[in-house]
Amino acid sequence: MEIYSFYQVATTITAFFTNERETLFIAGLIGGFSILIALFLLQGFGLYKMAKNRGIKNRALAFVPFVNLWFVGKLAGECHFFGQKVKRAGMYAMIAQIIGTVFCLLTIAAEMYLWLGHGDPQWNEEGMAYWVNLTGFASTVSTFYGFSAYLLSTLQLVYEIFLVVLFMGLYKQYDPKNYMGLGLLTLFMPLSRYIIVFVLRKRQRIDYEAYIRARNEAYARQYGQYRNPYNNPYQPPYGNQQGNPYQPPKPEDPFEEFSSPQNEKDEDEFFS
Repeated sequence: MEIYSFYQVATTITAFFTNERETLFIAGLIGGFSILIALFLLQGFGLYKMAKNRGIKNRALAFVPFVNLWFVGKLAGECHFFGQKVKRAGMYAMIAQIIGTVFCLLTIAAEMYLWLGHGDPQWNEEGMAYWVNLTGFASTVSTFYGFSAYLLSTLQLVYEIFLVVLFMGLYKQYDPKNYMGLGLLTLFMPLSRYIIVFVLRKRQRIDYEAYIRARNEAYARQYGQYRNPYNNPYQPPYGNQQGNPYQPPKPEDPFEEFSSPQNEKDEDEFFS
């Protein structure tokens, strides 16, 4: 799916330097594929490193087009979508990418055929190009090209949903604290996933369920001492602080090892 976006960017930039259509299309294809290959390799090295750290075999699949998304699913494990388990998220994303890529290549081919073989188009109110007085195969290609924008939008949406579900499952394994933010970044900037995977490549896999349990236990230890044993929401846990000579114990300081006796003395004087 990304190839069409890169192709459009490359042709737009080339249009500032030349008006020759053959040059525009050739530059668009070369430029689009060049950007895609560079990002693809960046992601491949990241996936390869993750798999190597975990001792997963067939690491070369990280560099195989389309199949690499299935490989991401193998690294991500169980994925979720609105609380529901999604099995084979990598396979679904791979199938969506194959269908979308084939459709994008057909759209590019139709555009080149119409522009190079049938001259300048006319433009409708929505800014879409169309050709008149076409017959036979050319008319069929023109009809397909006219609907391609709408079909591409639908395919892109489906593809991005599978993509976000898949990569959020991966981010959970390597950055559970920030996986939601990284998932949103992937949703609104799909190309960011290539760089994110490469950045996370050296991190060790974290069991997300164990991470959540440990975090909940830490919160319980930290705030459990303030729990009201009498379930009275209006009663302080230690009674009336103004008339109670017994003060509540100070909470544990997570940075106690970095503190000094002088700092503790200054704090006691400040709060006394």
